[in-house]
Amino acid sequence: MEYIGKELLYLSKQHRALLAKRLSGIQLFPGQDGLLYYLSLQDGQSMSSLVEKLQIQHATLFKMVERMTKEGLLKKYKDAADMRTSVIYLTDKGKVKLEELAIIWKEIELTLSNGLSAEEKKSFFKILHKISNNINHA
Repeated sequence: MEYIGKELLYLSKQHRALLAKRLSGIQLFPGQDGLLYYLSLQDGQSMSSLVEKLQIQHATLFKMVERMTKEGLLKKYKDAADMRTSVIYLTDKGKVKLEELAIIWKEIELTLSNGLSAEEKKSFFKILHKISNNINHA
């Protein structure tokens, strides 16, 4: 008997492993790609905002930001209006890393969709949205 949950878990693990392998090629760890992505949408975000978007613990984000700051990818400043708040910005080096990351995301997308017709992709997304909706209403 086949189970949707089991297949989703297996697929998710495969995707994470592929992404982790590709990220290591540009000296990034899993999770750092998400941080770069959200900063690319809006540079200069508070730690609290990023914790919410990334759905991780504050301590996890703190370690990630510290590591990426030491590597020259990010800058962290105190908010002028509230000195208790840190605001995170991309550096020029971080923006270059984001360009490398965009290439990886495109290549992975091509790998994932290899051999799928436009109709199969459309059906896949439709099914994924239904499953997501089922989970959100559980």
